[in-house]
Amino acid sequence: MQSATPAPSTLRERRQQRTREELVEAVLAVIGQSGLADTTIDRVSAESGVSRGTVYAYFPGGRDELLRAAYARLGYGLVERTRAAVSAASDWRGRLVAHARAMFDLADDPRIGHFYNVSGPTLIVDGAERGIGSGASIVMIREALEAAQAAGEVDPAVDADAVAALLVGAMREAAMGVAAGDRDADRAFAAFARLIDGLAAR
Repeated sequence: MQSATPAPSTLRERRQQRTREELVEAVLAVIGQSGLADTTIDRVSAESGVSRGTVYAYFPGGRDELLRAAYARLGYGLVERTRAAVSAASDWRGRLVAHARAMFDLADDPRIGHFYNVSGPTLIVDGAERGIGSGASIVMIREALEAAQAAGEVDPAVDADAVAALLVGAMREAAMGVAAGDRDADRAFAAFARLIDGLAAR
């Protein structure tokens, strides 16, 4: 799921969509190479091969709008990877820890992880871009917990909705530490898995 908008139908619309996507990919490439501070319209223009004027034609808000689009792209990508891992999991524990693994792996990418987990949220105060990954994880974790409760595998006293929100909050906090270099991704993942074990039915 890349976007809530319908796919472009005409050749012109498809070309415009492709150019927008190429510009967003260029932003992520520049952040990955040089960090957020050195991500400028000129660098994005050079990376994409698209003129500065054309960049502004597609993103009139300039750098800020490009960064919001890049942040959203990372969020949708995180959701896609998480859904794939959840689908491949063989039990409820695997379905829950898949969220942490995907989030911590992204956070562990030095520049992109820092942008998504630390810098991005400070740039995007309000807007549809914020909370894409977290919102999807809350829904998926809640559904996995409810299914496990119905199967007798998770304590029926567990409030699936509240626990899902708390687990995602814990993941986000840990991911910020990983992205900032203050926390090890594998140790954070192991700690999260131990938390999940505590939800099992006795």
